[in-house]
Amino acid sequence: MHPDLQAAVAELYAVYARHPRAERIGYCGHCVDDAEALVLQRVPLRRLTAADLARFTFKLMSTWGDEADLRHFLPRILELFATGEQRDGHLLTKTLSNVRYHGAAWGPEELAALEGYLMALMRQILTDRGSHLQVTALLEGAAENGHTVEPYLAVWAQEPGETATVQLTTLIDDFGWTYSRDDRYHREVRAWLRTGIPQSRLEAAFLATDDPEAASSFGQALEQLEFLTV
Repeated sequence: MHPDLQAAVAELYAVYARHPRAERIGYCGHCVDDAEALVLQRVPLRRLTAADLARFTFKLMSTWGDEADLRHFLPRILELFATGEQRDGHLLTKTLSNVRYHGAAWGPEELAALEGYLMALMRQILTDRGSHLQVTALLEGAAENGHTVEPYLAVWAQEPGETATVQLTTLIDDFGWTYSRDDRYHREVRAWLRTGIPQSRLEAAFLATDDPEAASSFGQALEQLEFLTV
């Protein structure tokens, strides 16, 4: 884990420590097994594994746990994404969606700690070849409920490495399925794609690589980009 991300995770634990674990975490008995629910009641927060928290993260705020539980477990859930122990990008998007919906009433320190973590995680994804997370998972979750993604795109513009460019091909491919939507997220991403920065990155990568597979990926992304920016 990058040192900046380590510091951001430590800040999450420090700020969200004010939210203790509930004496009983509510859940739907038809949806959640008593034994798996008991794990969250007994195992210390920092010892919970990705396997312990996966179903809880998926069901959180619906059939397992409430907003207080979200705030208590959030540092550990996000730490597992940072370490790579949790690799499911859909769970990251869902977690951030919950935070964007409920976090409007949270304190400024909590929101600042979250933003610091997201920026640090973004930088790690863009520079770590071994990352199992896609930037799109972070962006889509961060954009929920009308939030801006412009600061994250600005971070991306400052990361010229090959890993960041490979992530760009994923964004373009994913965005192609929904590009006609007119919400804030799609408007901001479309505007960024039209700045010329993504095109320049892809062209440079295409010319520099001697890997036929990578060249094909960069070339296809350039073709899609031309369609998305007309």
